[in-house]
Amino acid sequence: MAGYWQRPDETAKVMTADGFFRTGDIGVVDERGYFKIVDRKKDMILVSGFNVYPNEVEDVVTQMPGVARVRGGRHAPTRRPARRSSW
Repeated sequence: MAGYWQRPDETAKVMTADGFFRTGDIGVVDERGYFKIVDRKKDMILVSGFNVYPNEVEDVVTQMPGVARVRGGRHAPTRRPARRSSW
């Protein structure tokens, strides 16, 4: 990720000196070496001026017919940096 679109101040907060993106996800590694995301450091996303909470989106998607589990994630950087998907 190169950074947030036209937001160098926000980009500086999330990028490390060596170019890694701090996602805000919190994970653990189990005894078998598997990595699992267990929480989010940032629970609110600003999308087109609206506050969007990922857990609310995931809760609605989980209620849809045929959906057993939901995981949210971020798309590749675009002009709208907070674009998210659930799958």
